Amino acid sequence: MVGIFLRLVLIFIITFVFMYIAKYMMRKMFNISQVSDDDPSRNYVEQRHREVDKPFKDYSFVILFVVLVINLVYFPESNRLLVIAVLLFIFLRMMIKAFFEWKYFEYPKQFILTLTEAIILIVVVVIVVKFDLLY
Repeated sequence: MVGIFLRLVLIFIITFVFMYIAKYMMRKMFNISQVSDDDPSRNYVEQRHREVDKPFKDYSFVILFVVLVINLVYFPESNRLLVIAVLLFIFLRMMIKAFFEWKYFEYPKQFILTLTEAIILIVVVVIVVKFDLLY
């Protein structure tokens, strides 16, 4: 049990470090300025995003609960289905955020950073599943 936890922590740390480096490189390549959290246009985007994201988040919890039950009943020895479902919903939420940044944000290049994070997340999931790194 401790081995799985340590692997998961290591995977998260490596993923976040890689995301940070990729975002830094994207900022330099595409000349994307860093936007402060106090920017008024960010508040507008966050408000619009919240209106769409809240129902999506609520429904995703219900769907993830159903996936958890299916996972426990039909695949008790593997948590792969649950991990994939959780990461899929995280990816979808990132895509919604990227869309709102692209469409409504005063600095539309910011969506490139969100897309970069989403792509890195998908690559990490594929690597973890393909090489069976959790078990």
